[in-house]
Amino acid sequence: MIHRFIKEEILKYLIPGKVVCLFGARRTGKTFLMKKIEEELQDKKIISVHGEDIDVVEVFSSSRSSILEKFMKAYDYIFIDEAQKIPNIGQNLKLIVDLFPEKKVFVTGSSAFDLKNQIGEPLT
Repeated sequence: MIHRFIKEEILKYLIPGKVVCLFGARRTGKTFLMKKIEEELQDKKIISVHGEDIDVVEVFSSSRSSILEKFMKAYDYIFIDEAQKIPNIGQNLKLIVDLFPEKKVFVTGSSAFDLKNQIGEPLT
């Protein structure tokens, strides 16, 4: 495997109260990198979800703190792949950071333009 320097950077910035976003074109290894980071954190409480899963869409497009808390309460790390598929993801990532500042959040998106436009304003 090719050593990826970005993995160490992501791990360094994956801290409580912050959202780390990885944008990139399709088929460039974002999901693979996310899985490698999960392996690195294997002794931690991680939930890893996919933005095309309708259950995930329902939870993360909701602005109801009770729904978000129920889904995330047992985990320290929240990983969301293909986050651009989730409506209102930017506002809800900000809500997660505001309501659950102890959580560490990592999201990827294959449509950098869409995801950047959705999260840029709320997560300035």
